Amino acid sequence: MKITILPFHDLNSRQIEAWSHFQSSDPALDSPFFRPEFTASVAAVRPDVQVAVLEDEGEPAAFLPFQRTGWNVGKPVGGGMSDFQGIISRPGLAWSPDLLIRGCRLSAWDFDHLLDSQQSFRPYHCQTAPSPYMDLSGGFESYRATAHEQTISQVLHKGRKLEREVGPLRLVANTTDPAVFDALIAWKMEQYRRTHAVNIFDRDWTVALLREIWRRQQPEFSGMLSALYAGDQLAAVHFGMRSGPVLHCWFPAYNQELQNYSPGLVFWMELARAAEELGIRRIDLGRGAGQYKSSLMSGATQVAEGFVACDSAFRIWRQGSRQAREWVRATPLRAPARLLRRFHTWLTF
Repeated sequence: MKITILPFHDLNSRQIEAWSHFQSSDPALDSPFFRPEFTASVAAVRPDVQVAVLEDEGEPAAFLPFQRTGWNVGKPVGGGMSDFQGIISRPGLAWSPDLLIRGCRLSAWDFDHLLDSQQSFRPYHCQTAPSPYMDLSGGFESYRATAHEQTISQVLHKGRKLEREVGPLRLVANTTDPAVFDALIAWKMEQYRRTHAVNIFDRDWTVALLREIWRRQQPEFSGMLSALYAGDQLAAVHFGMRSGPVLHCWFPAYNQELQNYSPGLVFWMELARAAEELGIRRIDLGRGAGQYKSSLMSGATQVAEGFVACDSAFRIWRQGSRQAREWVRATPLRAPARLLRRFHTWLTF
């Protein structure tokens, strides 16, 4: 197996076509995060994106996109904005993670949303977690039967109340209105401030990435900016990515003035109702403990956190740093824990 490391923009058309074919023919890779267009978008706003191209008998066999960071550590493309990670390969290809990372000339490769189904990486897992989704393949009523019925009934009730007291609901599934995009960024920044979270939009490349993805509008990959109005008032906004029938929930936000109506949840109900007409069969909600995710989910994909290190000293150091983060997650000392979590989040960007 030959491994070649290239900047994304140096990949030729044959390699891009192979990548696209591997992704579209494997249901496990149907997330837009595995599309070459996502890596291309990140490469357009960051200089550190590279791709390991694995060749078998002169033909492309697999691709591993990554960002080369300090200390020669590989990170997922998009850093903390990446909700699914893994190698994109032809069916049945066998590879050694250790040899792969050595072939990338990396000291280590970190992951935190790696597909658990990629069995070759399982010895390198530290923990796994569910990444919830809404299964809309059978239509809204079928989804409703498999999700949290009480929550959905409450959300539908709040939607009717919002409509009565504020104005008729109107969903614009894919808007090009720049004012809606600006509202999303402003609302998210206010949310980060209010919740003492790291403001990822402080970094110029993150907003630039959303704009880069938004301009891409192909069936295989597109940015999707959606808006829910109550009368003339903007109630909720979401920016996500779509690959064919799969929509990934990425950046949702809602109007705080309407918070008593739960406009964020109402938005998801309206989008779920429109999903069949829009050709959306699944909405990935992403790993995380958000209450709205547990309320909306009807299933989950397992993802893993861990690392592949190429020498024993580095492996010991990475294991120690990961154990320290686990202690931070578990510690009852809220102030230092919050500061350390913020620092770790900051590093991922």
